[in-house]
Amino acid sequence: MSLPYQAISVAIYFLKLGRQDNISISPMKLQKLIYFAHGWCLAIKGEPLIQESVEAWKFGPVIDSIYYEFREFGSKPITIQSIPFDCDFDDLKKDKFAVKLIKKIWEVYKGYSAFTLSKMTHLPGTPWREARKGDLDKKSNVTIDDKLIREYFVSNFSLSEKG
Repeated sequence: MSLPYQAISVAIYFLKLGRQDNISISPMKLQKLIYFAHGWCLAIKGEPLIQESVEAWKFGPVIDSIYYEFREFGSKPITIQSIPFDCDFDDLKKDKFAVKLIKKIWEVYKGYSAFTLSKMTHLPGTPWREARKGDLDKKSNVTIDDKLIREYFVSNFSLSEKG
C-alpha cells in the first residue's frame, strides 16, 4: 500500500512518537501535526498523505474523522492506546517515505503548543484563511483544496527545510 493513508493511521503514528518522547498531544495539536505532514507531503511528493479532506473550521484546519475520534479529550492530552482494527497503520509503518516525513514533522513541530500551531495555520495567506474567504468567525466546514495547500507549502518554505 502507498499514499494516501487514513488520517487515523497518521494520528496513531504521531501519538506513538509523543509517547516515546513523553510529550502529550491534545486533539488540536494532533490536527495541526497531521495538517503540516499532509502539506509537506503535497509539497514534496505532489501527492496527499491522507485520504480525507482538510476542512477550514473556525479554529483552523481540521480533519473531520480525527475530530470525531478524539473530541472526548477536549483540550486534554489524548490517552488512547489502541489501534483501530480497520485502519491501514501497518501499511503506513512499511512506507519509508511516510515514516520519514512524519518523524521529520514531529521533530520540527513537537515543541510547539497546540495554540501556537493553530496560530501558524491562521496567518495571512494560509490555505485556511484563503478557504474562509475573509470570514474568520462564522462556523464553517468548507474544504481546503489540496492544490491550495500544496501551493502554500511549496511557495512558503525552502527546500532546505524539507530535508
